[in-house]
Amino acid sequence: MEEIKKCMRQTKTILKQDVGVMDTNGLVIASTDPENEGRTDSSARAVMMSDDIFSGTADRTYMKVAIGEQFKYILYIKSDEPSARIYLELIAEWIKTAVKERGTDAEKELFTKNVLLENELQGEIPIKAREYKINCSEARIVFVVRSSREDGAEVLEILQNFYSDSESACVLAMDETTAIIVLNAEEAIGSEDERNIFIENSAKSVLDCLNNEGLTVFIGVGSFVSLFQHISKSYRDAMLALRVGKIFEKNCYISRYDKLGLGRLIYQLPATLCQMFIDEVFPNEAYKTLDDDTVVTIESFFANNLNGSETSRELYVHRNTLVYRLDKVKKNTGLDLRSFDDAVLFKMASMVRTYLEYLETSKDNMIR
Repeated sequence: MEEIKKCMRQTKTILKQDVGVMDTNGLVIASTDPENEGRTDSSARAVMMSDDIFSGTADRTYMKVAIGEQFKYILYIKSDEPSARIYLELIAEWIKTAVKERGTDAEKELFTKNVLLENELQGEIPIKAREYKINCSEARIVFVVRSSREDGAEVLEILQNFYSDSESACVLAMDETTAIIVLNAEEAIGSEDERNIFIENSAKSVLDCLNNEGLTVFIGVGSFVSLFQHISKSYRDAMLALRVGKIFEKNCYISRYDKLGLGRLIYQLPATLCQMFIDEVFPNEAYKTLDDDTVVTIESFFANNLNGSETSRELYVHRNTLVYRLDKVKKNTGLDLRSFDDAVLFKMASMVRTYLEYLETSKDNMIR
């Protein structure tokens, strides 16, 4: 259906006449004038009953279009000129080609999706991939692009246009909120620096492309895999990166599996063990005694690598005010953030607490 609508949008740039596509019952499913879509043409019955391919009324010319052995659509053009039939024949061939290519692409997308979800037998993947002209020996990496339900369709269309070259990437929808990019990474199989540059440039290009259209998305970057049949691992890693980034990096729009750090470890710990750790580091829920100004100070202190001067400058507070707030943290929690060991312990405990709060309060069904 979308391919037919694309044909109509392109036809509008070529012909001035109103052109449209109906189903065999006369329902207009695509038109150069979008206002006609959803309307019903009562002439469709007579067109379908006619033995001729072409039919006409006072102001319209119709053509039955067969896909395979069966008539599937009726093309119309608002013109009774002799050239109208030529236009319809050309548009009909255009639609047939688009529908046929879309059918092949749809089968390829379904196969790729099954490989991602591990619904294909490993030994059969190279055989089936050959049918779709997929080179299994090229390195790949999977990006998961998460958007809101309302923006999902637009995000998918933009990404498909962005990667219009099917040789460089495969873009498909996993659900209404999730688009998957299986990116050819053959050019990045060299050094670690080359891989980092490739990931940063590729992920940032996708993010900038969608942000420029006013769309907010979060991107999870999987691991490099050397064979197509292993893209399911990269997909799992990308999903994990998206989940961990969602929990520990609130304002991070690109989460890389190979850069998850401590968050990866905490995410895999049992909740009971995490709670025991919190009770040990923050007895009697001592962290709840810290006011908002103190919490902001702590975050800035960590962001500036425990540098008091930089923290004071960033917060626009006197050095004595910073010292007072850090002393308050020590008094309430027993941890002196000016001590490296205590700072590390506080940071870890804060991340564990964030994880526990997420488990208790999250109702985000998009993260799985």
